[in-house]
Amino acid sequence: MRKLCPLMGPKMSAFCMVMSVWGVIFLGLLGVFFYIQAVTLFPDLHFAEESKEGGHGGPTVEDIESKYSEKAMQCWIAAGMYGVTLILVLWQNKYNTATVF
Repeated sequence: MRKLCPLMGPKMSAFCMVMSVWGVIFLGLLGVFFYIQAVTLFPDLHFAEESKEGGHGGPTVEDIESKYSEKAMQCWIAAGMYGVTLILVLWQNKYNTATVF
């Protein structure tokens, strides 16, 4: 009898496991840094170019805070997706190591 649901081999599942763990850690921390509004991440906030009469007005404090919280939420969603991938890879790794008689 063959293994149940073999999607990837042991090497591929180990690689995906390492990448998923790294993605959860990295994106989780990046989300925390966006949440606490780290100044070094300000260039990663993208604002729509609005031209006013007589010059260019910069973004308001409310715009900046909303962009920081939006980016934090996006990072946490991506970290959650990596977490789901990690669960699937762990499940696949379990089936790669199981012996079926």
